[in-house]
Amino acid sequence: MRIDGALLERRLDELYAIGAEPDGGTYRGLYSTAWAAAGERVERWMQDAGLETRRDAVGNIWGRAEGDGKSIVTGSHIDTVRRGGRLDGALGICAGITAVEALLTTKGKPRRTLEVVAICEEEGSRFATNFWGSRAITGAIDTVDAEIAAAMRERGLDPTKIASAARDDIDTFVELHIEQGRVLESARTPLAVVSAIVGTAHLEVTVTGQPDHAGTTPMDLRRDALAGAAAMVQAVESIAKSLGKPAVATVGKLKVEPEQINVVPGTVVFTVDLRHADLGGRRALEERIRSLCGTLSQERRLGLGIRTLQEKAPVAMRAEVRALLARAAKECGVQATEMVSGAGHDAQILAARCKVGMLFVPSIGGRSHCPEEATAPEHLELGTNILAKALELLAY
Repeated sequence: MRIDGALLERRLDELYAIGAEPDGGTYRGLYSTAWAAAGERVERWMQDAGLETRRDAVGNIWGRAEGDGKSIVTGSHIDTVRRGGRLDGALGICAGITAVEALLTTKGKPRRTLEVVAICEEEGSRFATNFWGSRAITGAIDTVDAEIAAAMRERGLDPTKIASAARDDIDTFVELHIEQGRVLESARTPLAVVSAIVGTAHLEVTVTGQPDHAGTTPMDLRRDALAGAAAMVQAVESIAKSLGKPAVATVGKLKVEPEQINVVPGTVVFTVDLRHADLGGRRALEERIRSLCGTLSQERRLGLGIRTLQEKAPVAMRAEVRALLARAAKECGVQATEMVSGAGHDAQILAARCKVGMLFVPSIGGRSHCPEEATAPEHLELGTNILAKALELLAY
């Protein structure tokens, strides 16, 4: 059995066109007009594939082929970042529908219930709602702010019924996704089984010095917050490099006050994004950064405050699902490698309720979250064929 590669490409193109932005890329913010149009298109594809469809309380779209026992589920998220690419999220949905359609056509009714899900939101690009859809599935949404509630009502959804979206009848979730980095491309490897999704911590670092006149304050009397922050930023990079892969650390935002050309900076606030596949490794990375920033602030007579904005533990993919995905790849003629995902995915949230596994296909140039996001058609088709084989092994 092979999937229809041309059909997969057409579906990806159609979905990419919904929400197209004038300066390139596409944007489908949660509960937006483009988001709603994309959902209608996906639901129609599910129905055309022979699936019974429904929408849950947050707008996740489910296509179901009835069988016995708990469900085998595949899919991904339908929302995008601003000026997003053609494949992030969309591939998992289009590949899932195309794979299940091929299975139903060639194999008939599944032994196990088989479902495709278009998860309503993962990116957090319109509201502060990262993993909104998968958190609803796992029953992890406690409160809804007024802005999101209003947006839900505009789409005919009742925010008071979010709890009804939770499910405890999913056995396994498998997601096909682009790597969003250049590891596979550099290794000339067409496919990887994900072993784990990294844990993250987001820190906000505030460095306080003294704003003084840039011409009248001698260098040895300055308490320059920006010079101190610059040393800390370099330290963040050095520490991550010294720990080695898969540790990574990124300073992504920096704000200087009073931000005047002729004033010694008095306050600097910057962020640090820390990631590691092992919880102990991630904590060691954070501890070393906190410690060295403290030392640098003392040496430079600067004030220092560090607060945690967000923290997520690493999530290992289920061993038996990883083995099954490797078997599916082998039966399709591919010796799959294993790799850690440096980005977050719905699978890490759904792991709280079911067995999870992920497949990665290469990203050309490692580009993602941009209009240049691309994967070779043969790799997209290969990944979808292996996904179909995995679903066959699980559900038939």
